[in-house]
Amino acid sequence: MNSRTETASRRTQKSSKKKRTNKTGRIILSIFRVIVFFAVVFSVIIGGILAGMTLAYVATTEDLTAEQLVLTGFTTRVYDCNGNEIMALQGDKNREMVDFKDIPQDLKDAFVAIEDKRFYKHPGIDVKRIAGAVINFFKPGASSYGGSTITQQVIKNLTGNDERSVKRKIQEWKLALSLERNLSKDQILELYLNLIYMGQNCYGVQAAAQTYFNKDVSELTLAECASLAGITNLPGKYDPFTEKGRENNIKRQRIILKEMLDQGYITEAEYQKAINEELKFAESNKRTAENASNQPYFIDQVVKDVKRDLMAQGYSEEVAIRMIYNGGLQIYTTMDPDIQKAMDEVFTDEKYFTKVNKKTSQTPQAAMVIMDPNGYVRALYGGSGEKIGAPLNRASDPQVQRQPGSTFKPIAIYGPAINERRITAATIVDDVPVYMLGVDKGAYPNNFDYSYAGLTTIRNAIKRSVNVVAAKVWQDILGPDLSLEYLDKVNLNRDNERYLSLALGGLNQGVNPLQMAAAYVPFVSKGIYYEPMTYTKVLDMKGNVILEKKPKSTIVYDETAAYVMVDMLKSVVSESGGTAVGLGQLQNGKMPTAGKTGTTSQNFDKWFVGFSPYYVGAVWYGYDHNVSISSAESNRALQIWHDVMEKVHEKLEPIPFAEPEGIVRKRICIYSGKIATDLCASDPRGSAVRTELFIKGTEPSDDNLCDVHVKARVCKDSTDANGKSLLAGEYCPESSVEEKVFIRRPVPYVPVKPGEKAPADLIYELPEGEYCNVHGPAEVPDLEDIVDDIPDIPNENSSNRNPWIDFFDELDQTFPRIFRRDDR
Repeated sequence: MNSRTETASRRTQKSSKKKRTNKTGRIILSIFRVIVFFAVVFSVIIGGILAGMTLAYVATTEDLTAEQLVLTGFTTRVYDCNGNEIMALQGDKNREMVDFKDIPQDLKDAFVAIEDKRFYKHPGIDVKRIAGAVINFFKPGASSYGGSTITQQVIKNLTGNDERSVKRKIQEWKLALSLERNLSKDQILELYLNLIYMGQNCYGVQAAAQTYFNKDVSELTLAECASLAGITNLPGKYDPFTEKGRENNIKRQRIILKEMLDQGYITEAEYQKAINEELKFAESNKRTAENASNQPYFIDQVVKDVKRDLMAQGYSEEVAIRMIYNGGLQIYTTMDPDIQKAMDEVFTDEKYFTKVNKKTSQTPQAAMVIMDPNGYVRALYGGSGEKIGAPLNRASDPQVQRQPGSTFKPIAIYGPAINERRITAATIVDDVPVYMLGVDKGAYPNNFDYSYAGLTTIRNAIKRSVNVVAAKVWQDILGPDLSLEYLDKVNLNRDNERYLSLALGGLNQGVNPLQMAAAYVPFVSKGIYYEPMTYTKVLDMKGNVILEKKPKSTIVYDETAAYVMVDMLKSVVSESGGTAVGLGQLQNGKMPTAGKTGTTSQNFDKWFVGFSPYYVGAVWYGYDHNVSISSAESNRALQIWHDVMEKVHEKLEPIPFAEPEGIVRKRICIYSGKIATDLCASDPRGSAVRTELFIKGTEPSDDNLCDVHVKARVCKDSTDANGKSLLAGEYCPESSVEEKVFIRRPVPYVPVKPGEKAPADLIYELPEGEYCNVHGPAEVPDLEDIVDDIPDIPNENSSNRNPWIDFFDELDQTFPRIFRRDDR
């Protein structure tokens, strides 16, 4: 190939290669253009969506309300049920307000330097800070970087909205811009410094200064200002009251001081002085105890209830607390000052809490709640002695879960069973050993004294607190499902405790006196349960109603069932054998009262829930850490109830419990539950006749006579191993025979296990089939002897005793069943 040909060939190859390259470039360019096009389109779409979302979020942003902006230190006043002021809540001192002028400039500068260094330059949101937060978010391995300005943090604290969402953030920006247009920077910073949470239940720099340094905020040094400014970032991490927290606090303080130096807030000399200053923190948070000691237990509960209801309206917990303590509210409570005073006098009298229990060094505790039949809490006390510090409110705190013992029976068993017409006050249940957990596990449940009475009415079972009867009614007559349903009605949900011990007050989740008082209110309120109320209304400082409490009620029993329960519970305090006879009565028995005692296993808890037509009172006595209550203090719950209620009822006129229509009375036998006969009155234990109350339609008919009492002839000379006379036989001499009244069990008692403790009434049971084993047929004498003994016929003129009389007397003794004087 010549050179020209080669050259031409190379040119052709280069041209072809260039064309291919150009073609590839055009393809890549086209693809790039398509990508750019779709990227632009996608960006426009996404941008449009984001813009639309932003506009929508902004449009739906609600402006801050006047209430949210209220945080000046206006005093909240609390009133009793008569409208008289009880006390002023001048801000829980851990929430004290402070004017801007009283806050040290160093403290203001420290917060601005570390929290929002462009605070005085931005309009409420910091674009640079937001951009930095976004970039940092996508930067691998980067730490979190907050994008909120001080203004935004004020918004978050005012609204209580800290949801992590785009919507919340956009709305927060809008509100921040709006706030900046309406308030000055100083006003916003003042809000911020009074709002921020500083740990240890401190809100605002004044409370924090007093808590951590025992100083007024105006007295803080530069070093202390920097220390406080560091806490709000992570209060738990920088808490000076923990060893690690103190170390972390000092490290952060140095970072803040360096920022203040770099931003020109302090000089090098001031910086060095602050770095070298030893921080002298308080030893502990003493302020919570100091403040709480001035606030009665009742007010503690009122504050909780008002806070809960404010939060239900949408306020955050922080805002709700701020309103209560600093919002100038007027809180009208249900407290009756006279009743509360009576309770205070007893609970602060050390004689009721003298240490007599040698098994523990603990101080005995007690708590009490008094309610009226409308559900208003009239008085409350949460522990023994003067309230010091911030103790547990044992009367109403949900954390208090004490076992109620037998006080639970009326609300879990008897009230429901009466209301369902499953039982009456005269229903008979045989109190004998039972094995509800299995024969191999032994008798269960046991009665408190490990004895059994036998045939027992419901009234007497309640009066004597018989566990066996309660368990039988719960399991065999009422049924667990209905029991739990009725407990729900009195706001004691125990749906996960469907086991026998619940019937006896052995709960997994215990109760407190407020719950028990409320659960007994239906007995004196025509069967209606009322949710306990500690306040009726709350007004703002302008007099506008912001909360109004209306009674919430639930029908638990009908009026007749409630009244029958009241009458049976009266037996507990007024009849022989009742577990609260004496101390359960008021005004020497003139004021009608009723109630139920309760003792838990191992004597850990003592209860009495008692009531008059005026008030229901529930008392618990025991120890915070379970210890068996000694015999010397076993009546203290009842004694406290009596002495408080005696004061409460001192000037009240005795009135009867209101009896509704639909109650009938019948004379019944207390061992059969049926209409009494003459035999019932002759029961060897005393008359068994009682006039009993019934809901109309549940009473026994007049022809339904007692069949438990029977009369039988017995031989006095013949008894069984228990000393009980046996039935007279045909050979028993008349002089040995007598008529007695016995009982005949509808279902014979048969021991389940050898050696089982028999019911006490077994000795009064008819000894059916058991006849005298002493007297038998006499030996028949020889007829010749009898003939020889026949006397001569006496001379009618003889003055001697007729020998025939002696003869027949002898025959009468020999053949008692054949010869009788009456037959001669």
